[in-house]
Amino acid sequence: MIRRHALRNVALPVVTIFGLDLGSLLGGAVITERVFSMPGLGGLLIDAVQQLDLPLLLGYTVFATFLIVVANTLVDLLYGLLDPRARLVRS
Repeated sequence: MIRRHALRNVALPVVTIFGLDLGSLLGGAVITERVFSMPGLGGLLIDAVQQLDLPLLLGYTVFATFLIVVANTLVDLLYGLLDPRARLVRS
């Protein structure tokens, strides 16, 4: 009984932090990949900035924006499942 009520209340902040941290994870990947000389999107982004490759920069920006929008949509849907009070009320 306690687990059911406690897990539902604990899950809301965890879901919120997941949605907020996705942008930080993308930004942190750029630094991590450059420091440890790992190939990936972060290194590709830095190379594109140095070479002024605007189509690649725009593509990365659209990709990152898409990921953040999808994550925020999932967070909103999970809110409705976890907390019935957060559902959209139709009037």
